Amino acid sequence: AARLEDMDTMGIDAAVLHPTLFNEYLPIVENPQLAAVLARAYNDWILDLCQAEPDRLLPVAVLPLQNALEARRELIRVAELGFTSVLLRPMFYAVAVDRPVAAALALQGGGMGPTLPDGMEAIFLDDPYYRTVWDEMAERDLVACIHPSPGSTNPNGVSAGTFIERVATRLGIGHRVAETVAGIQDNAVFVTAACYHGLLEDYPNLRMALLHGSASMTPLTLEKSETYLWLGTGGDELTNGAPVSLEPEHVFEDHPVVVSFPSWETSVGRLAAKVPAIGHKAAWGSRYPQHDASDPKTAIDMLCAHHVDAELQAGLMGGHADALFRLGMAAPVTT
Repeated sequence: AARLEDMDTMGIDAAVLHPTLFNEYLPIVENPQLAAVLARAYNDWILDLCQAEPDRLLPVAVLPLQNALEARRELIRVAELGFTSVLLRPMFYAVAVDRPVAAALALQGGGMGPTLPDGMEAIFLDDPYYRTVWDEMAERDLVACIHPSPGSTNPNGVSAGTFIERVATRLGIGHRVAETVAGIQDNAVFVTAACYHGLLEDYPNLRMALLHGSASMTPLTLEKSETYLWLGTGGDELTNGAPVSLEPEHVFEDHPVVVSFPSWETSVGRLAAKVPAIGHKAAWGSRYPQHDASDPKTAIDMLCAHHVDAELQAGLMGGHADALFRLGMAAPVTT
């Protein structure tokens, strides 16, 4: 009830609800069965919470990615319960896989992280091990919500946050800094991996949302991916054996994807009319109820200050998200 009242005050029609601390800790639970139980409990809870106003509150399910079979089971269960979105954290997961350890993907030795037990491998979110999960998401037309976490409390190097905090400590900054840049870096790594390994080409109709990572990182990431995909050496080794045949920028432009931005990301206002990866894909998000939350009026004022026209504002302030998540929102205010 308090959330809905705040949404009314802020002028927000609909909210897509992602976990915060649960996204920080669930991926590092070591026991796959325990992770599955925790994911099931969270998903049941968030679905129940959203029943207060199902037309305005959209729950996003979490998956126990410690094991692909458990993750697929939970994916099927939540889809049958009515979930339309699934959260995926772009990071390395420690899993037991029946195949040789790929040195390029394993976070072992070299100061990159703790040595994994025998039979365990550290693999990234787009690894072929998870293809059954991606297949199921695409088959059921679910939104894949790529949502990073600062990772500042994680005990190992699964994402950018822990590395950033180690650097900050050496520099004597005196406070945590991962929240400012870890989301950008983790989402950029995911986009790069997706381009290099052909993920977007393999699932051309899979709806995807890149969240809490800045929309402005998208053009640079695509441009660098495009440059080094073709100029780099290594052939099949570079692309992990997966065929990549299309320009990343064109694949991204044709893909059903949105990239979230906060009210103060002024580069969105500057680039929206010039860069399709922003103007056609960016979607405002409030980040409520976190400390860096903002209201839509602040974002609209920012866009107006950069002379973004009303039609483009309508897409940025709700239209793009409405189309991707099928929220059924009212037309956004663009004055």
